[in-house]
Amino acid sequence: MTENKDNDSSPPEVVDAGADIAGATLSAFLGGPLGAAIGAAMGHTLRKIGAEINNRYISPKEDERVASALTYAIERAERKIEDGEEIRSDGFFDEGTDDRSTADEIVEGALIAAQREHEERKVEYVGYLIANICFDESVGGSQSNALISTAERISWRQIRILAYLLHPKEFAGSDRTTSAFSPDSIRDLEPPPDDFLHEFSELQQMRLLMDLEAFMSFPFDPDRYVVSRFGKQLYSLMELERIDLSVLREFSELCKFGRYDV
Repeated sequence: MTENKDNDSSPPEVVDAGADIAGATLSAFLGGPLGAAIGAAMGHTLRKIGAEINNRYISPKEDERVASALTYAIERAERKIEDGEEIRSDGFFDEGTDDRSTADEIVEGALIAAQREHEERKVEYVGYLIANICFDESVGGSQSNALISTAERISWRQIRILAYLLHPKEFAGSDRTTSAFSPDSIRDLEPPPDDFLHEFSELQQMRLLMDLEAFMSFPFDPDRYVVSRFGKQLYSLMELERIDLSVLREFSELCKFGRYDV
């Protein structure tokens, strides 16, 4: 669910907590203290939706994923409050005549995404997404749904590609003085595998990456790619900057960035 300690840029206390989060159960989560620091509104929503999911039939592994997402969400919310941030007060948590709030719908969608997630390394970041939406009044209900839907659809490798492209100085351009290259400079380069090309193309279809023309060029030039505003928002709200750069280095070889004659 979380990167190991050697490959995680999270603060030490967060990494240590991850060991306790792994293997947590939803029943234990609901039976324990929820964390008064996160406030009554957010606490009520997380407990309410967690209980609703707990009353359905879910497998033991799904149970662990939901509990983990909830725990990461609470830990992140508590840290944000400690840093002086405030939970949103724009009616997001207000229940209507059907006893449902926008927050109920958003949290349920995110927890269902976590429940179904077979790539369990994503669950931690789904938890961060829940927490951050609960603090950010600029993210409305429709936008929240779009973010959750995309977070559910995007693969772990696509998440890392997105993070890779938002760190161009660390991975590209340091040994390149021009964007021009000759056919001879790529003649002996093996193209990336088809599955990688497929996932890269899907990022553009999801409107997370822009510039289809750049995709047709090889080697890929990171300077010609633009992570969309929606892609940057997903990156920010899921806190993908927590992914250690060492986990992203494989894409330097796959993308062949910087393989130019100079």
